[in-house]
Amino acid sequence: MGGVQARPNACVVLCALGSCLNLVWCTLMGHTLGFMPAADGMQGWTNPRAFFLAGILVVSVLFALFPHGMRRGNRLFVSALPLVASAGTACFALAYRQDLFDPGALAAFGLCVSGVGYFWLVARYNLLLARTQLFSCAVWSIVGALFAKLVLVEAFGSSLDSGLQVGVAVALPIVSALVFEAARMAAKRQVERNPWMEPGIAARTSRTRTEFGIPSRPRVVAMDRSEKRDLLAIVVVAGILLAVVRAVSFLGMWGDTHTSLSESIAWASSLALGGMCLILFGRFALIGVQERPASVRFHPAILVTLAGMFAMALHVDSGSPAAAVLSIVVQLDELFAHLLFWCVVIAALDALDVPSYRVVGFACAVYAGVSIAWVVLMGCATAIDTTLVLLAAYAVVVFAMRVNWRRPAASSDGRPADPSGSSHAAPASSDGPDEDVDATVRLHDLISQRCDELADRYGLSLREREVFACMARGRTRAGIQEDLVLSGNTVKTHVAHIYAKLGVHDRQEMMALLLGRQDSGGSS
Repeated sequence: MGGVQARPNACVVLCALGSCLNLVWCTLMGHTLGFMPAADGMQGWTNPRAFFLAGILVVSVLFALFPHGMRRGNRLFVSALPLVASAGTACFALAYRQDLFDPGALAAFGLCVSGVGYFWLVARYNLLLARTQLFSCAVWSIVGALFAKLVLVEAFGSSLDSGLQVGVAVALPIVSALVFEAARMAAKRQVERNPWMEPGIAARTSRTRTEFGIPSRPRVVAMDRSEKRDLLAIVVVAGILLAVVRAVSFLGMWGDTHTSLSESIAWASSLALGGMCLILFGRFALIGVQERPASVRFHPAILVTLAGMFAMALHVDSGSPAAAVLSIVVQLDELFAHLLFWCVVIAALDALDVPSYRVVGFACAVYAGVSIAWVVLMGCATAIDTTLVLLAAYAVVVFAMRVNWRRPAASSDGRPADPSGSSHAAPASSDGPDEDVDATVRLHDLISQRCDELADRYGLSLREREVFACMARGRTRAGIQEDLVLSGNTVKTHVAHIYAKLGVHDRQEMMALLLGRQDSGGSS
């Protein structure tokens, strides 16, 4: 298959490793004995996590407001920020073990700059996945990172003494930055071996979009204005969900040394349960529904996460079997919310015609802002009232389901009504200007010719050719229903037949075959 392969590759594995190191880093800072003196010393101010989140909020707002400047600053950041984050981690750990500076101020400063470095590293990994990998590969990379975090945090938390815990945490930002460079080079080699577009097609576009010096994969689905608003609403919902779920899990307040998924079952069983649930959630709630319209695509994952939130509001006797089960549900829900959030961000990066740094900054600003509010709220009360949790969950449900209250409009020619929305597959949006009209028309003509060639080669029927052409133009299934006056089940059947004949599994693989140098030949 032309383009990046659907199976796991070096870039996917390295991104999973680097993302895992980021998660381990912040978990060690908040939940291991090496950092407890600083966490205990700051309790008179507020929970230390609030300062870490403040650093994330500041840099995410900068990403959202000044995406071009932050992108241009990468050359400076790539060498400076990992070192700054490492120094910030050391400042937090040692703040209450020295007399030269005010301990509280030094700890707060260290946490803020650590939060800045953490966000910058996490954003880079997910941007790399979004721009160079298929959605399914990105999902499995994040699943792998979350599972590996469970293993490493448990190992570091229980087997290392407090001094080594601090040393490992101080080193992790630098190690993560080095792993990212390895992942970037792996992605670059991968795309060079199997470019997303044939040279003839790429040469006729006005310019090639790049991220970290790597040509970006083509955008898969073009959306009209209302669909883009729906997707932005889902981004906000995912950010709120992650903030609330993390706030009521053991990760919500720093200073607790509980680092395992469950203390009521064996460690190996706990890891097996976490890994199995992550795989099932990723496969069926995220990858399995990626062909659905954006307005409902993430509803199954949102509803599963919301169910876990409602379980948090139940009152059970501590020490009872029910309490142990609910504890596991809460921790699994945190993993689900984390996976959902970044998958929504990656989908938004693929679909929205705005700078990539702005998308990531907006999403993380929502998460960090809501998280800070929850940390402050929980720090001011000994317990969160059940009614408050239920009201928060209900508000998220209403916000999420709001996207179903209006139907996206289409123009008379079946293309999106939004003049800013492209009706064909185009290179993924980046931080530069849009493609000029002439280049867009030429690319559209070339894609139409390529559709006819593949339809003849793989023996598509007349109706399958029509559906195939609509998909190549970036039409959603709902748009294809309107264009061709077909039922939803009929469109679904045609799409399944097209995928089977082409030997691909989803629209991204189909577009890679359509634009790539090589054909899949039925293998992936």
